[in-house]
Amino acid sequence: MPEMMLPREGDWRVFTPEAREAAERRDLGELLEVYALTNGLSPKKANRVYEFARGVVRHNHGKPALAFHLDDMTEVTAKVTRRTYNGRYDATYFTYTIACVEGGPLRLDAYYKHEGNHGYRYYGMGEALRRHVAARRLPADRERLRQGYEVTFGDFGLSPGGLIWKGKKPVPWGLVGPARVKEGRVTVELAGGWTKKRTRELGNVPDYEVFLTLFAELRESLPRVG
Repeated sequence: MPEMMLPREGDWRVFTPEAREAAERRDLGELLEVYALTNGLSPKKANRVYEFARGVVRHNHGKPALAFHLDDMTEVTAKVTRRTYNGRYDATYFTYTIACVEGGPLRLDAYYKHEGNHGYRYYGMGEALRRHVAARRLPADRERLRQGYEVTFGDFGLSPGGLIWKGKKPVPWGLVGPARVKEGRVTVELAGGWTKKRTRELGNVPDYEVFLTLFAELRESLPRVG
């Protein structure tokens, strides 16, 4: 179940000494926003997420405060679902799972009903982290591929020699069709006696925009088989 966002103003909007110390220890910079969330418990037992200029601190009730620097974030899996009830829009649910070199993963899991409210700002933080990691990862992964290495995105993998699925032998690029995104899934059609397609929900493909960009570059630029 996603956490429930508490209103922006309230007694729960506090900067705990533990969170302050964790942020200072990791040099996260200026505090930008405070988000208080519950798992259906009393607001007095709220979990808190602090957004800083250079990272995030998560301080769950009764737990140590954990700090995550932007530079330590390595990949982001994002699942965003717009839900309806009786044919009408209900809310947008989102989960961001952020892998980090130190600690983690950091998980942001909540929902918002209207753009502009506090839940939407929390969603915006998740999107900002996703874009930040993708912008850093894209040139790094492109260079790794240029040097002949593989890069992975969950079950998908990319190599100069072809598309990888679950760590198995690459399917040569000449037998790989375009990657198509529809209804929240990415699907790749294959030919030449291979299983006809590989498909996954976008929410299960880390840094899916980086994957799609590099996939297109490799498929168009490398020599085709046959």
